[in-house]
Amino acid sequence: MEFLVPSHHHLIAGLVITAVTGATAVAAPTGGSDRDLSVLLKRQTQAFSEAGQAGDTATLGKYLDPDVVFMNETGEIVTKADMTKSDGAPPRKLTDRSIEVTDWVLRRQGGGQTATATFVDVLTQHFHGQTLVYRFRSTETWAKRADGWKMIASQTMNVQQDPPAVRLSAEDLDTYVGVYQAGQDYKVIVARSAEGLTTSTSGGPPVAIKAELRDVFFLPGIPNMRRIFKRDANGQVTGYVSRRDGVDIVLSKVS
Repeated sequence: MEFLVPSHHHLIAGLVITAVTGATAVAAPTGGSDRDLSVLLKRQTQAFSEAGQAGDTATLGKYLDPDVVFMNETGEIVTKADMTKSDGAPPRKLTDRSIEVTDWVLRRQGGGQTATATFVDVLTQHFHGQTLVYRFRSTETWAKRADGWKMIASQTMNVQQDPPAVRLSAEDLDTYVGVYQAGQDYKVIVARSAEGLTTSTSGGPPVAIKAELRDVFFLPGIPNMRRIFKRDANGQVTGYVSRRDGVDIVLSKVS
C-alpha cells in the first residue's frame, strides 16, 4: 500500500478504519455493571478498529446502529452503508501497523441505556523502514439495543503535534528581525533571542517561534499555526502570512 493510514476513522478502499486498545480507565464507576460495560465497549471498539483496518465489513456492520451519525477526522460524515460496502476481498492481515486506544473513559447515561466513551487513538504505521505515529481523540456514543450495544454516534479529531524544528544560521535569522503590521493597530515585532527568534504582538510578551524550514516558522504548542515569510525578487523579507487552519492574515514588514 503506497499511502499512509493516518486515522481513527478514515476511509481506505471504501472502508472506515479506527484505532484502538490500551489501558482502560473507568470514569467514576458506580458499580460492577458500569465497570463491566466499560470492558465490553472497549472490547467492541477494539474489534471494530481491527475490522476497519482489515476490511472486515461484517464486523463493522455488527457494531454500527443503522442510523449511526459518524464523522471522521476530515469532517466527512459517512453512513453505515458507506462503511459496510464490500469489494468481495477477504479481510487483510495487519502486518504494517498497530492500533491502540489510550485514556479510555466511559460514562453511562440515559438511565443506563446509553454510554459515551472518550479516548485517544494511537496509530503506529511502519512505512518503508520508517515508523510513523499518529494520535486522534475520539468521542463515541453507544446505545443498548435488543441485540446488544450499538454505536450511534462517533466523532474524531486530530491530536496535533509540533513538527520537527530545523536550525537556521544566525545570518538567516537576522533577515526576519523587524516590525510587521496589518492595518494601523496590529503590530508584531520579530526579535532575536539566544535560542532563535521571538515575536510579540501589540506590546505583548515575547513568544518563541521555531523554523520548520527556511521562511516557514511555527509556534511550539500551537502546531496548526504557521508564519510564512515572503521575499521580493532580491531575496529581502517583505512580510509574512500568519496561517491558522488554512486561514491567512497578511502582514507587511514596515521596519
